[in-house]
Order: sequence, then C-alpha cells, then structure tokens
Amino acid sequence: MTRLRHRPALDVRVEIRGELPREDAEYARARALDTATVLGPDAHGLRLRLTRSRDRSIARPALAQVGVELDELGPVRVQLATRTAREAVDLVLGTLAGRAGRLREQGDIGLAAAYESAYRPQFADRPLAQRRIARHKAVVLARRTPEQAGRELVALDRRFHLFADAASGRDSVVHRCPLSGAVELWTADTDREPPFGLPEAARRLWLTGRPFVCHTDPGDGRARVLYRRYDGHYGLIEPVRDGRCGVGIPSLRG
Repeated sequence: MTRLRHRPALDVRVEIRGELPREDAEYARARALDTATVLGPDAHGLRLRLTRSRDRSIARPALAQVGVELDELGPVRVQLATRTAREAVDLVLGTLAGRAGRLREQGDIGLAAAYESAYRPQFADRPLAQRRIARHKAVVLARRTPEQAGRELVALDRRFHLFADAASGRDSVVHRCPLSGAVELWTADTDREPPFGLPEAARRLWLTGRPFVCHTDPGDGRARVLYRRYDGHYGLIEPVRDGRCGVGIPSLRG
C-alpha cells in the first residue's frame, strides 16, 4: 500500500509590479516556493515582490524584494536589482537563503554586505527642482543596544536603522559604511554636533551625494533621517513625539 505524503501549505506570496511576461511571473512563484522549502520549517511568511522600472536611465531595471520571518531571528529582508527579472529572482532568493544560513550559524553576514552592494537598486535621475518628500514616517523607537540594532540593520537589509539606545535613551542610528559594509553608530548629541533643520539636511544630502543624512532637529532635539528614495524623491523618518505622529508633509524650504 502506498501512502501519500502531504507537504504542509507554505505561506508564500508573490507580487508582480509593472509589465512582465507571464513566464517570468510563473518562474518567480516557482522559485519562491522552492526557497521557502529550503529555508526549513522555522521560516514563515515569505514575500517576494518583483518590479521592472520603465526608466531608461537605470541600467538594472529589474528590482526584486524578498522578506521572511525566521523563528528566534525575526524578519530577514533582501532587495537587489539586476538587468532581467529572472536574474533578479535568482539572485535575491539565493542571497536570502545564504543570509539566513549565516545569521543562524554566526549571527552576522560577514563580508557579504560589501559584495551585495554591487547589486543595490539605483537612484532615478530626477531633477533637483522636482524632488520632494514623498514619504514621511514617524516611528516608535525600540530600545536596543548598538549591537542589537546592528544585527537588525543587517537582517532587514537597510542602509540605516533608527533606535533608542538602551543605556542612555538617546535617539541613535546605526548604518553601514558604503565601502566596507561595517556597521557604524551615530547618536543625537547637540554638544558634539549643532542641530539643524530639514532644509540644511536636504542641502547636505544634495552636496554629498550620500543616500541619507542624520541630524538633530533644533525644535525638539530629536533625531531625524532624511534619505533618498529609489524613485528620485526623498523620505523622512522621525521618532514619535509625545505619543503622537508628525502631521503633514514637512517642507524642504527654509
């Protein structure tokens, strides 16, 4: 007598944005299911988003973003861009599996961050006069040690991570050095660095060409992070103030 083995349903979702051939969409779904199986039973809620940009100035128009929840490790996320949709799917899912393995075994991804930087999404070449704050987000800062925040930064594949220092309570940011991939720490400290407002942050972002600028706001002494979005606009992240989120979209004009 032959017994049929039923594999439990995998919580996998694939979202396609932009114009892509049906074959590429089916390929992405099949590869996502395979990866979820390889990740093991402690992996839940794998989400894959595949987008193809129409901007001809972008050399790697296929953007793949994937995230998964791992027991005891929490969320792990990767986003990378390549020339073709299938290449992006293979690269981002393979990177996710490798990153999950390294985090499980050694709690870090080592030099992989510097290697993966070659496949980071590109910023759209939007004229300066057209740029605006397209996203404004106020967050409740979790209390973390710099080491804990650094591990979350790597696992979530972010350029920066805003948190409250567990010892001092100060608004702080961990971020990765573009060249080495090493994690560095910035803390809101008016004694060390004079505070400045959003217009000055935007000016520095434009002059330096960096992906983000951390600063202390002169109004409330809290940290802000102004960052470049891949669509060429800006995003702003700030702490929740007095239990309330910021209202409206701040202006870049002084």
